[in-house]
Amino acid sequence: AGGLAGALEQLFSDGSFTGAICVSALPSRSFSFRDLQLPFREDKKIRQTLAFAVEPLIHLPLDEVWMDYVITGHGKGTDLFVAVVEKKLIGEHKTLLAPYVRESAAIDVGTVPLASIFVRQPDFPSSALILDVGFAHSTAVFAGKERIYHVRDFFFGAKNVTQAVAGALQIDPETAWQIENEIPPEALPSVGGVCTPFLNELKNTSLFLRDRGRIPDLPARILLTGGGARTPGLSEALSKLFPAPVEESNLLASGRFKMDEALRASWDPAIMDNALALAARPPGKGSGFNFLRREQESNGDRSDISAVLKKAALAAGIVVVLAGLELGLDYWGMRLKLANLKRDIISEYKRIDPQTTRIVDPIAQIKGRIAEAKKFSAGRVSPTSATALDILKEVSAAAPKDILLHTFSVEEGEASFKGEAPDFDAMDAFKKRIEGSTYVRSVTVGATSLMKEQKGVEFHLKAALKR
Repeated sequence: AGGLAGALEQLFSDGSFTGAICVSALPSRSFSFRDLQLPFREDKKIRQTLAFAVEPLIHLPLDEVWMDYVITGHGKGTDLFVAVVEKKLIGEHKTLLAPYVRESAAIDVGTVPLASIFVRQPDFPSSALILDVGFAHSTAVFAGKERIYHVRDFFFGAKNVTQAVAGALQIDPETAWQIENEIPPEALPSVGGVCTPFLNELKNTSLFLRDRGRIPDLPARILLTGGGARTPGLSEALSKLFPAPVEESNLLASGRFKMDEALRASWDPAIMDNALALAARPPGKGSGFNFLRREQESNGDRSDISAVLKKAALAAGIVVVLAGLELGLDYWGMRLKLANLKRDIISEYKRIDPQTTRIVDPIAQIKGRIAEAKKFSAGRVSPTSATALDILKEVSAAAPKDILLHTFSVEEGEASFKGEAPDFDAMDAFKKRIEGSTYVRSVTVGATSLMKEQKGVEFHLKAALKR
C-alpha cells in the first residue's frame, strides 16, 4: 500500500474512522529492553529513580529516549522489565496519525496488548510464550499469570520459509506464498532447516531467562499469532522444541467479544488478534506499556517544576532582602560589642600590669608576659632546688626498659609521673627507683588501673620533692 503512510491513507479513506481515538503499538524491534531490580515498591519512587538506573545500560542520552516498565515480581524490592524507545520514533508515529485521529491515547509495544489479555485469563499458566510470526520479524513475549516477563524480537518470519518453498519447488516467491498452506510439510524437507536457527535461538533464550530467574520455568503453553503463524512445519517444530501444547491464538473463542456472524466468516484471528487486542486495550497504562503517558507525565513534571521554580525564585528574593537587612543590623551590633570589649580588656590589663604604659595589642602583650613568667618558673622546682630536667634525667636513667612514661610534670614541690607498666610488680619497682632519687622525699600511688584492650597497668605516681 505504499508503506505505512499509504496504508493509513487507504484505511482512513473510510469516513467512519475519522476523528477517532487511536490506540496503537510500535513493533518490538523499535525498542530495547532491560531487566532491573530496585529496592523499593512505591510507584512514585520507581518513576523518580528509573532513569538513573537505566542510564548506564543504554547507548543514548536520557533526553533522547522515553522509557516505561512493567512489574515482573516482588522480592526484597521490585523486579522491573523496562522498555526504552527513541523519542523521535514516538514523534514520527504521532505525526503519521495526527491528520486522521482526534487523539492518540496510547502507544504500546507490539504483541504486548495481546499477551496482556491472555495473562488475565484464570487458567493461564505461570509461564507461557506468545509468538507473533510476521513477514520478516517475529516477536516472542514470555508471560505468566498477570505478568509480562520479557519481550524479544527475532529476525525471522514467513519470508524465510516462502523463499525456501520457492527454492524447493523452483517457482517464484509470489506463487509460493499463495500455495504454501496447501503443500504438505513432508513434501518440503528443506523448510525445517530454515526454521532451525530461529528455533535454536528461541530455545536458548528461554533457557537463559529461566536460569537467570526471569521466568519461573520453560513455557507450559505456546500461542501462535501473526501472518506467519501457519507456516508449514512451524507448529510441529515448536512442539518438539518445548514440552508444551502449541495452539493458535483466537480472542473471539474466549467469548469476551461479540461479532456479527457475517463478519465472523471472514475473520482471521492470526491476522486480526493483535488489532482486536489494541482495540480492547484500556487507554491508560493497563498491564502493558504506554509511552504517551510517560511523555505526558514528563511534560507535566516540567510544568510543575517551572511553577515551583518561579515560586522558589520569589521566596529566595524575599529571603535575600531579609538576610541582608539582618546582616547589616548584626554588623552594627557586633561593632558596638567589639568596642566595649576592647575598652574592658585595656582596663583589665592596666589593673594586672600597671607598670606597662603603652598598650598596642593587649592580648598579644599579656600572652608575652605570661610566657616569660612560665619560662622563668618551669626551669626550676623551687629557687633553691634542682631543675625539672635534673629530676627527669635521674629518674629516666633509673627506670626499667619496660616502663613507658607518658607524662612528667613538676608543680609546687611535687613531681607527677603517668605511664604504663607490664604489671604491678614492674610499677612497684619503678616506684622504688623514684624513691631512691636524691631529689625525692617520698612517693605515693595515685589512680592505677588495668589496661582494657591489652596487657599492662596504667599508673600515676606522685613524688614529693626535697626542699
